[in-house]
Amino acid sequence: MNFLSKYHIEKETEGVTLTLYLSDFDTEFATELGTAVSTSHQEQIQEYAIRRFPDLKINAIKVVVGGIFVCMFSFTGALQSKTTVKAASLSQTETQPIPYTVKSGDSLSMIAKKYRISTHELKDYNKFTTDLLYVGQRIHIPLIHYTVKSGDTLSGIAKNYQTTAMKLKHINELSTDTIYLQQTLLIPITTMMPGAIDEQNQPVKTAYYTVQPGDSLSVIAKKFNTSVESLKKINRLSSDLIHIGQRLNMSTLEPETSEVQKPDYSLSYQVKSGDSLSVIAKKFGQSVDAIKNSNELSSDRIYVGQVLTIPSSSPSIQEPTKKDGIPDVYKVTVGDTLSGIAKRYGLNVQSLKELNSLHSDTIYLNQELRLKAIPILQTYTVKSGDTLSEIAKSYNTTTEKIMQVNNMVTPFIVVGQALTIESPISTPKEDEQSLSKNTLTYTTHLVKSGDTIWDLSVKYEIPQSELLKVNGLSTSSTLSIGQKLTVPVHQIAVQKTVSERHGEYLDWWTEAQYVFPIGKTVTITDLQTGKSFNIKRTIGANHADCETISKTDTAIAKTIWGGFSWTTRPVLVEVDRRKLAASMTFYPHDVEYIKNNGITGHFDVHFKNSTRHKDGRIDPYHQKSIKIAAGVQ
Repeated sequence: MNFLSKYHIEKETEGVTLTLYLSDFDTEFATELGTAVSTSHQEQIQEYAIRRFPDLKINAIKVVVGGIFVCMFSFTGALQSKTTVKAASLSQTETQPIPYTVKSGDSLSMIAKKYRISTHELKDYNKFTTDLLYVGQRIHIPLIHYTVKSGDTLSGIAKNYQTTAMKLKHINELSTDTIYLQQTLLIPITTMMPGAIDEQNQPVKTAYYTVQPGDSLSVIAKKFNTSVESLKKINRLSSDLIHIGQRLNMSTLEPETSEVQKPDYSLSYQVKSGDSLSVIAKKFGQSVDAIKNSNELSSDRIYVGQVLTIPSSSPSIQEPTKKDGIPDVYKVTVGDTLSGIAKRYGLNVQSLKELNSLHSDTIYLNQELRLKAIPILQTYTVKSGDTLSEIAKSYNTTTEKIMQVNNMVTPFIVVGQALTIESPISTPKEDEQSLSKNTLTYTTHLVKSGDTIWDLSVKYEIPQSELLKVNGLSTSSTLSIGQKLTVPVHQIAVQKTVSERHGEYLDWWTEAQYVFPIGKTVTITDLQTGKSFNIKRTIGANHADCETISKTDTAIAKTIWGGFSWTTRPVLVEVDRRKLAASMTFYPHDVEYIKNNGITGHFDVHFKNSTRHKDGRIDPYHQKSIKIAAGVQ
């Protein structure tokens, strides 16, 4: 239920009165404005309050719709008990992932936002290779219901289900770690994949595995190098039947032994429309019988979406390669891991990460990875005091290589000479060091008639508080004509980015707020979809409060967020030919300055270490999205 626009809490001697400002309630409720709210609506609102504010002792609830006070009613403990019992009963029966039927207008991103999970999680769980959906399609949401028991803690539940307390808080819209008995929580379904290693490079001992779409006991047994019999024995299964979402105990499995352990270079392939076993076999240079044996198929019948294991005795069928067996670029396929790709081509994982500017081992389907360093041609103009060996060192190349590229007979160079440099890096080391230096200078402003501190802070693109502090003034101070004001001028150096796809990771307080000041119009590019639109920073001190420029910009933003939403998304802020890493929500609220742009109010754009206005604290969800936009997570 997403009808809450904002809320207000009034403290009393014992408990609180909760005011709910509703912005998008159902049609039936809207028709009852000015009349008594029905019992069903009271229950609906109270059920929402129990889930949304579990740690508050609520005495009464006030309801305001569209700015109009509608009603006020007592918060009954009887209904709370009724609600928790109903939730407990529901969660006891719903142990499988949440089923969902695709409706007209649905998209993967919209469905993911609705359940506060990522599109990647939704695609990965349903084994989708594309974002395409069709009306009436049945999919599974990787969430299950859990009823809080005596002694439970949020961190304990998170540990048991191989997730984090922060993730549980985000999915369940919890503001604290407090939970209560019989509360129903949504738990993300996670799986510990085979082949994972810990920090000591040792195999991770997996306690449980959650059954995924397309799984069978034989498929799971093969993943974990064990037998179907061992799986059935430890889980006390009387048949081979399993269901999606079922948790299997994997803690004391007996490994399947064989005389010779051969490397497994098998592929996972998802059946597409028009496929047949013979078509797939021909595509991968295999026989129909080999594919049937690998997947324990009793007939040639396959279905769209089915995941097949394609066998191979060597990595030769994985990808066309050059003469040395290593392609310049590798496209990630289903089942790939970074360590698996590195092993396949005899490469080092760390070198592979550095070559592709990766800060973790996470890779995604269809991602293109460079397996070889691709030289970059650059032009360097010789300066006074330069030597060829020093230039070669700064560009991570050799004197001989520079001489070869420039057809030089001797290493003699002259000032002003243009050299072509072939190097895997784009800038010399000395320039990298200079990139990180910010500078601060000062200028003087002579106060004129009509000047105000606010207008001057906007004009000189600095915070009002900073202008006041530098000049020893307060918000109640008055200016006089001819008065000299000292104005700070910040020069924020361009920082090196992880890749062309990512933005500068600038601190809000010392850097970003000066690059993106109040009054500045910029272009926002959503990192996931690549869609862009224009916004303007109109206000905000703890972070940037912004508004779209036009109705067209608003329409584009709504296609990205699926309407108005508090969901954080990693974005790039393109300002003055720079790209900054940021996080944005698209839920207009409070004051507005731009009219006729399709929204009422402003929305939030956060940067590294920026904080919320309401409590001055850093928002962890925004910070996570910012790191993604910067490529550091």
